Amino acid sequence: MAQRTGILSEGARRVWRYQRLLWWFFFTNLALAAFGTLPVSTALGRVADHSLYSQRLYQGFSLSAFWELAGNPEVALWSRLSGSLLFALIFLVLALFLTGGILETYRANPKPVTGDFFQACGAFFWRWVRLLIFLLIVLAPITIAASGITAWSDMLSQDAPQEKLGSWVEVAGMLCATLLMMAVRLWFDMAQVHTVGEDERSMRRAVARCFGLTFRNFGSLFWIYFRISLLAWLGLAAAVLIWLRVPAQRVGLSFVVLEIALLWWMGTRLWQRASETVWYERHSPAVMTPLPAPEVFVPPVPAPSPEGTI
Repeated sequence: MAQRTGILSEGARRVWRYQRLLWWFFFTNLALAAFGTLPVSTALGRVADHSLYSQRLYQGFSLSAFWELAGNPEVALWSRLSGSLLFALIFLVLALFLTGGILETYRANPKPVTGDFFQACGAFFWRWVRLLIFLLIVLAPITIAASGITAWSDMLSQDAPQEKLGSWVEVAGMLCATLLMMAVRLWFDMAQVHTVGEDERSMRRAVARCFGLTFRNFGSLFWIYFRISLLAWLGLAAAVLIWLRVPAQRVGLSFVVLEIALLWWMGTRLWQRASETVWYERHSPAVMTPLPAPEVFVPPVPAPSPEGTI
């Protein structure tokens, strides 16, 4: 039945079927965010609850009031951000750890038990760490080139006869860098899917094989990846527009809108991973190469016995 459905619809079906993964991710992120923001909110509360800062920020966000509050020695906002970054790093490691179990869940037909899920998480964790190092190595020259384009566009904005030339160069350069980063991320996504599907242990071999696999089928794969990414960005933009229209006094409503946006963002990312898994199942060499027909042993039929013999 899965072969008769589209890849995106089959990926969405698997995300819905295993939606507990999404909710687990969401509430874990919410708990870590609460712990990460607790020191900052406590420090802000001690100062802002009994000052004019609260009125200037509560009635409507004032950037000057925020910078004054952040620079207050009693708040020391920037020095407290290290604790928040620590919880962000914990979530990154946790997401890396759970990726193996998530991909194995989307790949397996039967519903896996909890023990099998965490066994897959542990089995692939160090492979993901090695793959992350390869990813950072590949992204480094793209990041350097993007910063060089930004510096060049600033120079053109000051020296070029056309004052908008620098802006157009920056927009074109950032667009090319973004497309390259999306292609690289798709490449390494497929390396993860290949590693889980084939139980690959060499990450160099996985990266090399999936480079050819990804760019031989780049049109179909990128079209899957791009459509879900577009939906993710459109949903985020809609949430931001709604959030900007929420009155500053409605703190609870603002929180709900932003959490729905985060839930949508996580859901679309899992949708990408499930769709990539479905694509690999249908297009991997193991699936595309027909297996030889098994030989069937037919036992010989015994000849009839002559009459009178026993």
